[in-house]
Amino acid sequence: MRTTFYARVLRMPLLLMVLATLAVHEGTERLSISRDPDVMGLLSQFDGTATTVFVALATLRTSVRSGTPEGSARMWRRSVRFQFAAAFALAAFVVATAAAHYTGLGPWAVALNVTTTISVLWALVGPIEPA
Repeated sequence: MRTTFYARVLRMPLLLMVLATLAVHEGTERLSISRDPDVMGLLSQFDGTATTVFVALATLRTSVRSGTPEGSARMWRRSVRFQFAAAFALAAFVVATAAAHYTGLGPWAVALNVTTTISVLWALVGPIEPA
């Protein structure tokens, strides 16, 4: 049950984020900023902070139980969006930290940071759902 719920909620966002990461990587591959260890160190600090915040948010559950099944489903979808953002922030943190030492990973770090920002915005705002 839970696996199908995750697959249903994350199928399109995951596909879109992977394609967006590949597209941004291709666009940033020739930029000198993606080879700068200082910039990668700053990205790593940003990602570490984002990872900490979103892992904390992903573990929080609402203290108020919804009386309707639809309300409970909305709460779980919101929780899954925070978990998705936390996973992307963690991946970006790992790659940006490695890119500070191995400059070949710089374009991937920049691409993951762009898509992490998108996933964070999706988790915070999310799709408009009926009340």
